[in-house]
Amino acid sequence: MRKISVVVFFTSLWSMSYGQFPGSVDSLYTFIKSNSILRTTVEWTQIDEAFQEQIHTAKSLKDTMNCFVFVLKQLNDYHTQIFLNNEYYGYYPSFEDSVLIRLKTLSDRASSSINQIHSEIISKEIGYIRVPTMQVYNQLQINNYAQSMADKITELSKNCKNGFIIDLRLNGGGNVYPMLSGLSLFMGNKTIGYETDVDEQVVRSWVLENGNFVIGGYPSTNIKVERFLNLDSIPIVVIIGPVTRSSGSMTAIAFKGRPNTIFIGEPTANGYTTSNGYFQFASNLTLNFATNYVADRNKNIYKTTVNPDIIISHGDNFDHLMEDKKIQFAINWLNGK
Repeated sequence: MRKISVVVFFTSLWSMSYGQFPGSVDSLYTFIKSNSILRTTVEWTQIDEAFQEQIHTAKSLKDTMNCFVFVLKQLNDYHTQIFLNNEYYGYYPSFEDSVLIRLKTLSDRASSSINQIHSEIISKEIGYIRVPTMQVYNQLQINNYAQSMADKITELSKNCKNGFIIDLRLNGGGNVYPMLSGLSLFMGNKTIGYETDVDEQVVRSWVLENGNFVIGGYPSTNIKVERFLNLDSIPIVVIIGPVTRSSGSMTAIAFKGRPNTIFIGEPTANGYTTSNGYFQFASNLTLNFATNYVADRNKNIYKTTVNPDIIISHGDNFDHLMEDKKIQFAINWLNGK
């Protein structure tokens, strides 16, 4: 889902100081100011003055990077990350201790299940698919994970006539290509989403074609699916939660507007529904930057979170699904369809 660009800095006197920052500090600041999807939400005159004051007192590379973190904070941009010398810098929200403890438990569980697609039949004739964070990078990995998920769904569909549960609670992001391609059997051949600019104009479309995710005209996967398997209107419950973010949120958005679909659980992580692009400024400096908003198939734009239709808080039990509060609700809803 992410674009990769190379941005050339013109060397200035600033690049010679501030802890050996690898480029022009003012150029990076101007790039963020000119291209952030959140740029119209702030008063830049005040930020300009504060940034200039801070950058001129920076004595180390860490001080310099914290000046950019300050800018992200003013933008309330949780999704952008700056990678420098194999370390990353970003602005992240704070939480009360009780909330933080719960989020850490869920986040740790998500981290321990990266790339582990879980599928099974639960109750009678209900399929369960847990789509995790997917940290896959090359084309072979992307295709393999997408194909694996599509094959699991094809196999489950033989015995799951009452519907499916798609669990995104442990999906903290990663590569969206295998997620949407792997789940394509539930959506058919159609446009499933869009990216919009700061003026809410569509700049890119998300399309599924014969099981493959095509983004802005670019085929991101190459898998084979059972073309005549009719699952695009089968009842589905999508479960989301507070550590669902980034590509996990994008996957949820792709199901918004789908017939016979209900969202349950809790709102996704706030601030992670932007589409990001990778911009390389130097060999050791890369910006994973929020450039667009994301909209569903009906062009509803999601600027902060993806919200459930029915809120069900807590009660998660990934080790014993039949004791999971949200799974219990999902089963009852699907059996009532």
